[in-house]
Amino acid sequence: MSQDKQKPSVQSDTNTLHQALEEEKNRHLRTLADFDNYRKRVEREARGYADRGKKELTAGMLPVLDNLERALAQLPDERTRQGLAMVYRQLVDALEKHGLEQLESLGLPFNPEEHEGIGYVSGTGYPLGHVAEEMRRGYRFGKELLRPATVRVAAR
Repeated sequence: MSQDKQKPSVQSDTNTLHQALEEEKNRHLRTLADFDNYRKRVEREARGYADRGKKELTAGMLPVLDNLERALAQLPDERTRQGLAMVYRQLVDALEKHGLEQLESLGLPFNPEEHEGIGYVSGTGYPLGHVAEEMRRGYRFGKELLRPATVRVAAR
């Protein structure tokens, strides 16, 4: 009779241990999933911080690009202009590698989301409502507009 009493106790202890083991296994799996989610969130935040830093640096370089473009337009000496154009292209390439995109405007329909209109121009050969002159280039960083292009639009 003492053996009969012992068997249910062993069986019940075994069931209790299996149940406890299953609970620990589930707790462990939840902890692993939580840690994986935490790791992904930290990586996403780090990428966000890096992208914001690149965007701020790139935005700060836009006046430098503007000044280089103006200098290129004013240089009378062809050799100097070619040298400065190489430096300009090198700077643009470096910034484009990190996400800068120059907006194309000339000859395209005026788009108030990408263009800042400052006037109209007649007799340009461009269709009505299209960008006829680009006074200042526009830029995008990734999908975000950094600066609209300052343009004049073709009129009759």
